[in-house]
Amino acid sequence: MSLLDSVSKAIETKIDELDKQVEAEQAEADRRMAEAENEKAKADIQSQVKKNIEELQGKMDDAKKQLEEARDASEERLQHLKKVFTGS
Repeated sequence: MSLLDSVSKAIETKIDELDKQVEAEQAEADRRMAEAENEKAKADIQSQVKKNIEELQGKMDDAKKQLEEARDASEERLQHLKKVFTGS
């Protein structure tokens, strides 16, 4: 597997993980909303969930941008991205 393939796979794996976190966040919000006793509690939940999902989506957008950049990156940049996404 080439370095580009390795980096691309690592970034795609991270994007998938973040997508699953968004889904889990939404499921938890749905559960909490069902248990909320009043409108204030529901509004607080919605606000927190929106913030969390926006943060996760921002991370996904960053990872997607890095995936695009990796396709044209130098060997040195690919090595850096590999370290960022795989820790090795």
